[in-house]
Amino acid sequence: MNDPASPARPVATAIRYLSTIVGCACLLLAAICIAIACQVFIQTGVFAQSYAMVGLISTALGCLALMLTRSWK
Repeated sequence: MNDPASPARPVATAIRYLSTIVGCACLLLAAICIAIACQVFIQTGVFAQSYAMVGLISTALGCLALMLTRSWK
């Protein structure tokens, strides 16, 4: 019934592509937020906690989305 040579279902393929795009976007957002937090710290000496937290949360969500991409079949 399940032929391994048959193409993947369209919904599964769409979920894999969407989770890849979301994961990469989250990691890009994380890199931008952490860069802004570092720049603010260098220029003012004040730690930009909000940017750092958004960066950490985006990193976690991006990693989870990329894990979903690898595990979804």
